[in-house]
Parts: sequence; C-alpha cells; structure tokens
Amino acid sequence: MYTIKDDFEEKRLEADVLINHIQDLSTEAGSVNKVAILKSAFVILLYNVIESTTVLILERVHETVARHQYTELSDLLKKLYIEHYLFNESKKKQKVTLDLIIDSSLAFPGFDELTKKINLFSGNLDARELSKILSRYGIGKITSANKDKLLIVKNKRNKIAHGEVMFKECCRNSTNTELNQIKTAVFDSLSQMILLTDKYLEQKRYLVH
Repeated sequence: MYTIKDDFEEKRLEADVLINHIQDLSTEAGSVNKVAILKSAFVILLYNVIESTTVLILERVHETVARHQYTELSDLLKKLYIEHYLFNESKKKQKVTLDLIIDSSLAFPGFDELTKKINLFSGNLDARELSKILSRYGIGKITSANKDKLLIVKNKRNKIAHGEVMFKECCRNSTNTELNQIKTAVFDSLSQMILLTDKYLEQKRYLVH
C-alpha cells in the first residue's frame, strides 16, 4: 500500500496548492470569473482523487486475491469470482465455467478485467457508493465525519461533466471555507478507506476462515 499512500499524499498536496491559489486570487480585483472557474476545477480535482484512489486500492486487492485459489477465498470473493465468469453466459457454458472455477483453472480476475463485465461505478462515487463497493469485498464502510460532503463533489462534478452548468457557474457561490471543508471530508474519507484496506489485506480477510 506504500505506493498508493505516496500517490495519495501527492494528490493531497496538489489540492492544497490549488485551494491556496484560489484563496490568494480571491483577494484580487476583477478576478470573480477566474476564481469561479478555478473553484469548479478544484471540485473536479477532488472527484478525480476519489476515483483514482478507489481504482488503485481495488487493483491492489485484486492483485493480492489473484494469488489464491477459488476454494481459499471468502464467500464474498467467491461471489464476485462467479459473478464475473458467469456474466451473460448460457446455462451450458455456465456449468463448464463453474467446473473450471472449482478446479482452479480460472484465476480471480484483475480489476480491469472485472469491470469490463461488472459496473462497480461510473462517475457516481460518494461515501455511500464507496461503502457499497468496499462491502462487496468485505473491506468495511466509510464512517468518517462529514463523509456526506462527498455527495456534493459527485453532484457538482456530474453537472459539469454532463454540460448542465458552465465551469464559471457551478461553484461560484461556494465559499473558500466550504471548499476547504469539502476537501478535508474527501481526504479523511479516503484515508479511512486506505486504512480499512490495509487492515483487510494484513489480516487476510479475503480468505475463508
């Protein structure tokens, strides 16, 4: 998890640099539109941190789990295993595939491979969705303070991405204090997710007990 943590801390620094720049620029005359655009860019940055950190964590989980055979895995992981390989398969093919899984002829899929068949998320990550995804692996749930603020990030990001609002309008009325609070909530939630995954891997809770 060290590479993930290093990447995470680098992203935290990037967010700090951008919010500090927004705060400095806010004091300059004639900078209203520029500040409004940067505020929206800040929200996009936060959402990208949520999504990229989630992907890195799940990739690490899949890499670890793939070293083990089907019979060694927890019920939750077995369910994901089967769901992946039996997705849209005919009944005849399902039986053959099941036999291959049980014989350990088919490895646990990589994260990229899994998401080609199972849509874990698609531009819709907030604390509730993160908890739902983590629960599918048996990792845990996000319980950090102000975790609900991730919903603000998701909604604003989606409005911009879908062209519902312009960059200069989406976060115009968000204060610097509010943006700082949202940033703290995002990084606190992701820090908890990293910690939960660390314990999950360390305690080998992906294996049957």
